[in-house]
Amino acid sequence: MDLRGGFQVGIMSHFYSPLSTTLTVPNTGNGAGEIFRTDFTGDGSVQDPLPGTKLGAFDRSVNAAGLTNLISNYNATQANQATPAGKVLIANGIMTLAQLQALGGVSPAICPPPPTSQAGCSNSPGSQVDFGWLRATDLRLAWRHTFMDRYTIEPSVGIYNLFNFANFNLLPSVMTGLLNGNAQSVNGTTQSTQGSLRVGNGTGVYSLGSPRQLEFGLRLTF
Repeated sequence: MDLRGGFQVGIMSHFYSPLSTTLTVPNTGNGAGEIFRTDFTGDGSVQDPLPGTKLGAFDRSVNAAGLTNLISNYNATQANQATPAGKVLIANGIMTLAQLQALGGVSPAICPPPPTSQAGCSNSPGSQVDFGWLRATDLRLAWRHTFMDRYTIEPSVGIYNLFNFANFNLLPSVMTGLLNGNAQSVNGTTQSTQGSLRVGNGTGVYSLGSPRQLEFGLRLTF
């Protein structure tokens, strides 16, 4: 906007909806016999989405508030049970379910979000967080003055993230949908532990969603 007296005002706001991710059952990492643990569809691919969910389900069809019940239902009905590959062995009398369980060849249990009393899981205080909205308002103020009909001076100041909103989970530093219960996973990150996922200053003087920054400028036209 051009105002009287040579003043200029520019405003730009960003308001982005939260990201989403796929809730994925973690594998052992060594690949050996993984079809007996995380291949829930029987197609030979491993580390499948959590049964009952689809790709990109977190913060779409299920959020942090419903994650505990979703994981608890999985642990009660499918954890420690045979996958399609294991059921083939059982049906052909090659192994029993008890033998598969003893070898770890069954679907794994998953840690609920904190706080939880489940053995082997993090009991950090607080509750699991969702992906957040990205909010930022940028403001630029300038004054332009021309003298001697040929020289123009234009001092300015730009304020990025004017209201200093705290923004989290902006690519590439986002929570992972791998349900391993570790920090930065969707079932292991609370408000008190998500500091590493906050958008930082980045490089230069401007990074979308970063803490408030000021930029002073001076333009001379002749």
